[in-house]
Amino acid sequence: MKAIVLTNKGIEDISAKEIKELINKKAEKKDGFLIFEAEQKEIIQICYLARSITKVILLVEDAQEWTKGKTFAIRGKTEYAEKHQIKGKTDLKNPDTEFYAVNEQYCGIDLTGEDLAKRDYRIFLGSESIKGNIAYALVRLSGYSSDKRIIDPYCRDGIIPIEAALYALNISPHYYKKDKFNFLKLFDVNLAEFDSIHRIKTEINAIDIKITSVNAAKKNAKIAGVNKNINFAKIQTEDLELKFQENSVDCIATMMPYLGKLSETKIKEIYREFFYNAEFILGKKGKLVLLTRPQRKEVLEQKAKENKLKLKEERTISIGKEEWKILTFICVS
Repeated sequence: MKAIVLTNKGIEDISAKEIKELINKKAEKKDGFLIFEAEQKEIIQICYLARSITKVILLVEDAQEWTKGKTFAIRGKTEYAEKHQIKGKTDLKNPDTEFYAVNEQYCGIDLTGEDLAKRDYRIFLGSESIKGNIAYALVRLSGYSSDKRIIDPYCRDGIIPIEAALYALNISPHYYKKDKFNFLKLFDVNLAEFDSIHRIKTEINAIDIKITSVNAAKKNAKIAGVNKNINFAKIQTEDLELKFQENSVDCIATMMPYLGKLSETKIKEIYREFFYNAEFILGKKGKLVLLTRPQRKEVLEQKAKENKLKLKEERTISIGKEEWKILTFICVS
């Protein structure tokens, strides 16, 4: 069987790596999606366990075979959906089978339904928040594994530390919503057979300069069932070197504050303080991964360089209709 997974533009390689890790299949990377071949059970496994994707679509040779005596709907962008002619009785509200038009060429059965990047634990959110699949991408780019120490110094609502914990414990991001997948209308599946939770200790730290953010992170982590695997603390950026020993952190992954209302002088000072502390606590082989708006890239790179951190990788990703940057830094001293 052939399937397509949708993801955000810019993190296709992470989704391909996941598919390889989960079912040992190679995926062909496209612009914002991937194509791979696998057995039905393996495709369902990707639906349930993959963390970086937004949707899974089963490509079928004859769509009409899936609409006989059933209702259907075609989702996706209108201009694409109209290109794919499928005969049968339509039901836009509660169809038996949902098709999804990826583009003019590809249209298949939507196995997952809602956006897989959404997480049920994302209840207590601030003004700046990211979806779970983007947070997971940052975790993977940081090189995090369950035996390493990771911190998010601007954790906000805790999405990055929570995704790190779910990954380390091998808990599906959809563990508590096993009954919400579209494929349950088509196949007899017991998703519990894919669960293999690791009972381990972790060094995951959710830190923020605001106590309201720390409290929100705690609540979301409790909903996700990983609050006992995360350390929560209110720490000012300039105090990070006092709370963590030199070279004691393996990974730093965070979404940088935008600071749009502050003067450039003040912004540069905040960034300088951040990189000074990050360089002190980061291990010699550690990685610092930042999600930021493109207009901040130059000043971030400058302040990092001043504090002996080198930009190793820069990638542009799409979040909604906006472009963002993911910057990965390493120590050069």
